[in-house]
Amino acid sequence: MNVSLKLDTSNNGKEKPLYIRLRGKSVNGKTEETSISTEIKLLPRHFKNNGISKSSPNYSSKIKVVNSILDEIEKIIGEINHQGEIPNPTLVKHLYFENRVSKEVVTPNYKSFWNSFEEFYLSKKHNSRGYVKTLLTLKNHLLGFQKHSKRTITFEYITGKTILFQSHFQDYLWSQKNLSNGYINKLFNNLSNFLFWSQQLNYIQQKPKFTKLREVDRDEKIYLKTEEIYKLFSSSKWNYKEEKDLKKNPHITIIRESLEGTRSEHFGSELTVTNWELVKDVFLFMSSVGCRYSDIEHFKVRHFDFNSNVQTLTWIQRKTNKSVSVPVTDISGNIFKKYSGGKSLEQRLFPKISQQKFNKHLKLLLKDLKFNRLVSHPKMKGSEIIDNDDKQLWELISSHSGRRSFIKNLIDLGNMDYKTIMKLSGHRSYSEFLKYVSVNQEDLMKGSQLYKLQSRDEQDEMEEIINTISSFDDDKRKLVLQMIRNLK
Repeated sequence: MNVSLKLDTSNNGKEKPLYIRLRGKSVNGKTEETSISTEIKLLPRHFKNNGISKSSPNYSSKIKVVNSILDEIEKIIGEINHQGEIPNPTLVKHLYFENRVSKEVVTPNYKSFWNSFEEFYLSKKHNSRGYVKTLLTLKNHLLGFQKHSKRTITFEYITGKTILFQSHFQDYLWSQKNLSNGYINKLFNNLSNFLFWSQQLNYIQQKPKFTKLREVDRDEKIYLKTEEIYKLFSSSKWNYKEEKDLKKNPHITIIRESLEGTRSEHFGSELTVTNWELVKDVFLFMSSVGCRYSDIEHFKVRHFDFNSNVQTLTWIQRKTNKSVSVPVTDISGNIFKKYSGGKSLEQRLFPKISQQKFNKHLKLLLKDLKFNRLVSHPKMKGSEIIDNDDKQLWELISSHSGRRSFIKNLIDLGNMDYKTIMKLSGHRSYSEFLKYVSVNQEDLMKGSQLYKLQSRDEQDEMEEIINTISSFDDDKRKLVLQMIRNLK
């Protein structure tokens, strides 16, 4: 069967209607012809070589309409052939309009933007507290934009005039809220999630695609180096002790948690820590096992399979539902025992603290302990780079820095490839993993060691070290090796 374009020149108008012509054998073997309207009109000079000329006004829109009809016809012909029948013009035209009617019947269920958003929010209330908070933040910014622009936000505004909506909303977030491109991208990502949900429920026919704003490509991430992890772990300044006077610090509160395990009395029947002690231990635990804060909030003692033979901790990641197993370190083992001792399997591993409070007190703690390493963390606002001045580490630290510390410090060990580290961190893609890889000036300067020639004195020193270590027994050699690793 032949399918082609046909311009109806018999029409009296200046512009002629364009049709899709179907020509082939009918069921009785005779040649027949029928046509399907494209609802497009063309001047005769814009119809050349049985096609639409590129000089025709709105050429792209017209060709898109024609191609969509041709694709539908091709699909119908394919289905008829697949069923072992012979396609004919009348049957193809009938099935085309039958499909079109069925599509028109499936009209969106009318529901206002704000009623739909409220329904979406309620359906997500049982997600992590952090995610629910991001939805409330999005809602508040949309309400603020609605008030500022004096224009009601509707599905029609967002889906029908996507470019205008994004431009107006972005300008509001830049000028009125002073937000960076990265933050705005996160807001639009959450809005896209809501619109996809709305499409699935047939509240809108098509989800619009937003353009992502350019962000600064930051090589150096915010994390604690190995020596900084040791420094934090060694500090007991704000740990709870009965004889300690902690009242001089207005930010310190005492947290008490009943122990409900069968051996609770052996552990004093109660876990008592300060809030800063809890924040310190939770951050160190994340830095040692590579978990997210969303895991911390839901960890129960039973979630960990502690294998004492091979010394690993195993749990299920909340975000990916993937099982992860990591070696027990001196730090993670110490913290796990401290917070699990005397508890029942159903008790939370760590006392509850919101992510917002955690980040606030983590900054205050590191400020007090003088984590003052200077870090560059520029952002983009529109096309302008802002916050280009170096800041002290404590100002930029957050819960996510724990997972970054875990990955970066494993890399710096120098004895593990990326694939192995991805296995420990639970990353599924290399691109996602690279977002956690920090490259600082010290890393770049390691390149100076390439092809470095040793002096005679350096060679003599190296030989002396090798000979001295070779004379040690096994215990001494292991001790020296551990000391060297700690110095790296």
